[in-house]
Amino acid sequence: MDAFKIQGISETTFHKYQTKLLFPTIYWQWYQNQEHLIRDSIAGGGVTLGGDMRADSPGHSAKYGSYTMMDLKLNKVIDIQLVQSNKVGNSVQMEKEGFERSLSFLEGKGIVVNSIVTDRHTGVQKFLREQRPGISHYFDPWHMGKGIGKKIYAMAKTRRTQEVGSWRKSVVNHLYWHLHGPHCLHQPLVDEQARQWLKPSTAACEQLTAVLLAPRLLKDMKKISPQHHISGIESFHSLILKFAPKNVVFSFTGLLCRLKLTAMHYNENAQRAHASTAAGELRYSIVYPKYKHGDFTMRPLRSHPTSGYIETLMELLFHYVVKDPGSYQDFPDTVLVPGKLCSQFTRPDKREAVARHKSRFFKNMLQ
Repeated sequence: MDAFKIQGISETTFHKYQTKLLFPTIYWQWYQNQEHLIRDSIAGGGVTLGGDMRADSPGHSAKYGSYTMMDLKLNKVIDIQLVQSNKVGNSVQMEKEGFERSLSFLEGKGIVVNSIVTDRHTGVQKFLREQRPGISHYFDPWHMGKGIGKKIYAMAKTRRTQEVGSWRKSVVNHLYWHLHGPHCLHQPLVDEQARQWLKPSTAACEQLTAVLLAPRLLKDMKKISPQHHISGIESFHSLILKFAPKNVVFSFTGLLCRLKLTAMHYNENAQRAHASTAAGELRYSIVYPKYKHGDFTMRPLRSHPTSGYIETLMELLFHYVVKDPGSYQDFPDTVLVPGKLCSQFTRPDKREAVARHKSRFFKNMLQ
């Protein structure tokens, strides 16, 4: 707009409007929506929850971790907790902290949790085992299959064990579908479909056997969820990329509001019907997920998403918040915004170490 000499608001004004008007609007609307969701969950009796964390950046150096809790019977996001890494020690601890906060919040609202489906995070396992023994804890089969698939893919990169690569898809599928019956659903494989069986005592056979017979895997197999999966949470996490891309840096409040905005969009479109052609035939799409390493999968196409929540937000903004912004500054559930990551240290010895490092650095410069 500056290049074309078009008058517009400055960046400072934008951030001012965002902080004073947009953030409160999103907070209040999400609060109203969440209260309705909680009432619906309570009305349905015992609740089955699904939980998983998403980091704001790849790797173990994430600053923020958002924990999503979903009512798996309704397929709707019921709570989101945003955790900053330096407030819990490090980025590894964010998932456990987010899970505890979300579960405590929902239980405080009167929700009776019968079971929870998560990944195999050890901190979450320990918390449920010691603090909530009455809740049945199950593991998501997709996450378990993904973990085994990664190990097999790594083995297939070496020459001695490259034969196991052709078995990766079959092993993951067998793990995913083993709960549906004791037998495979396909006909016996013959001719070119016949398997390239691994020879006993070879490196490929021994290493693959070690992965599949690992004590922890055999123990956790008994806790695979027999009915509910958390694939909906994975879809929600993919949707977040449209509202809060990982290559853009956001403030704590800015990211939290974008997460709530994403949840509104997801919940409104959670029950979309299967799309069909004019002739009534169901439509599907072929996608190539990153975790499949070039392999494809078929997914049903859904009807076009709606965005009625935007009209609701606009009405709240222009009819209420703009006219009386002061009444909407105090949110129903106050969110404590943590300090900057680079300016705080949780342990005194860290502050002393940084001070010593700075002293040595400046001494060397003077010399």
